[in-house]
Amino acid sequence: MSVRIGVIPVTAFMQNCRIIAREGGHDAIAVDPGDRANEIACMAEDADLHLSGIVITHAHLDHIGGAADLQELTGAPIYGPCIEDQALIDAIPRQSEGLGLRQCKSFKPQFVSDGQILKIGDLPALEVIATPGHTPGGACYYCKEEGFVLTGDTLFQLSMGRTDFPGGDEDAIYESLGKLMRLPDATKVLPGHGMDSTIGFERENNPCVAQALRRA
Repeated sequence: MSVRIGVIPVTAFMQNCRIIAREGGHDAIAVDPGDRANEIACMAEDADLHLSGIVITHAHLDHIGGAADLQELTGAPIYGPCIEDQALIDAIPRQSEGLGLRQCKSFKPQFVSDGQILKIGDLPALEVIATPGHTPGGACYYCKEEGFVLTGDTLFQLSMGRTDFPGGDEDAIYESLGKLMRLPDATKVLPGHGMDSTIGFERENNPCVAQALRRA
């Protein structure tokens, strides 16, 4: 890969916040900054990187809790998720209470849509793949140039996201998994929790993916 991808585990749920920058470049994005905004901003600054965007896969608090603070610190625009997660963004205070996390601020993102191409600074392009199911407005981001996909809580190593939260939809997440399986087998899967994987490994070994492909 010609990009650097750093991981900062955030919140008690050990969510994988990622900082992505091109090797030798000066722009970076933060993906799903659920908390620790000050540390994320300092990490970028220490690496001589300009945080040019904040990318959100879905609007659960462990993925968005630090987004407003990080935007205030850096001025970076927030991209994503899809507009169907608006209600979850509006409910950030209630999410904070329900999950026992610190009180977090709401924000106004630039919502994304299926098939949209995000070109942020000098970073390689990201294609939006709308993946409802875990939340109504969930999105994954595929980087064809570098061969990775940011899957949030849609696809995990050997598992998939829960659908028993408000707005979850089991049928929808299976359809979303089917969409992800159209990517090349070598595509690296960068999930919101747990270990990285590949599309090919998940196609062969993930029982949730097998179920999705049977339904297709």
